[in-house]
Amino acid sequence: MSDISANFKDRFISSLPAVPPALDLRFDEFVVFDANVIPVRLAKEDSCLLEDHGLPRDAAPFLSFHAYSQPEIESRKRHFGIPESYFPIGHNGSGDILAIDTDSREVVYFNHDNHNQRVFINSSVRQFAESLCIYQEHLGNRTMADCLRAIAAIDARAATTGSMWQTEVISELANEA
Repeated sequence: MSDISANFKDRFISSLPAVPPALDLRFDEFVVFDANVIPVRLAKEDSCLLEDHGLPRDAAPFLSFHAYSQPEIESRKRHFGIPESYFPIGHNGSGDILAIDTDSREVVYFNHDNHNQRVFINSSVRQFAESLCIYQEHLGNRTMADCLRAIAAIDARAATTGSMWQTEVISELANEA
């Protein structure tokens, strides 16, 4: 696997669609996470990526990231019934909470339409960041048919049936048809 942390922001930004300069949609903005709020149990590699580089404020497929304060984190866990071992990092377009499992390092979302069913996204924050880049690159290059294969090369579980990436790629391919 490449050193995603070294070039994540540049790679992600370069994969974004061209936008006229007068129309600043702020797609290149990144959310950097506060070291004092990131759980100490989170793997160092993952916490460093969140602290040093962050995640894009918004990313395909309909993901939004936010560096919540400690009271906001506690409120979300309580309101959405998220277990204590999870660190909320944002939400998807349906309002489902995106989180990192501090025990397993997995990035997941909780499907609120299905009793907060845990849906696997990636095995680590690093693989998640790389998958964000891969998805955006394939979306921009109109090569979505090869996207799952590229994601599987860096995180095999992320391309399996029922994972977020598998669902999103299939949906995008159906829209192209």
